[in-house]
Amino acid sequence: MSNVENGFQQGGTDGKNALFVGGADNLMPTSFEFEISDGAANVCEVAITVKDGKGNTIAKPVSLDVFLSDAATGAGLTATTASGTVTAKTASGAVIGTYAAKKALRVQTLATGVFTLEITDTAKTGFYVAVNNPFTGLAEVSRQLVTADYGS
Repeated sequence: MSNVENGFQQGGTDGKNALFVGGADNLMPTSFEFEISDGAANVCEVAITVKDGKGNTIAKPVSLDVFLSDAATGAGLTATTASGTVTAKTASGAVIGTYAAKKALRVQTLATGVFTLEITDTAKTGFYVAVNNPFTGLAEVSRQLVTADYGS
């Protein structure tokens, strides 16, 4: 007999399970937490935390596709281009590539499992920040940004 390479970590009293592939230390991302805050003038910061099936943070670098959408479902890219940068906040993850300037990025979280997107926009646009879940292929979407989410 050999060790199980793929399967579920069984849930505790909460009944939640966490999927793993290629060994029990390789938990699959199944959800994301979005924490939105205002930054400097006209800057909104969105911290994206990668979670496993039990709701625990996956504290490893994870590559993600992040994009801005006009839809609460995350359908499509936004029609609006931010006036300033859309990038990683300093020391808060890495941008690996750009799919659409100021709209869609390939990023990598820090080893903590968190990536912070920094959006600079003088119009303080009500974007939705979306992440393509690398496991399910589905878009996970933040609440809509509001003017108060951008620094004054």
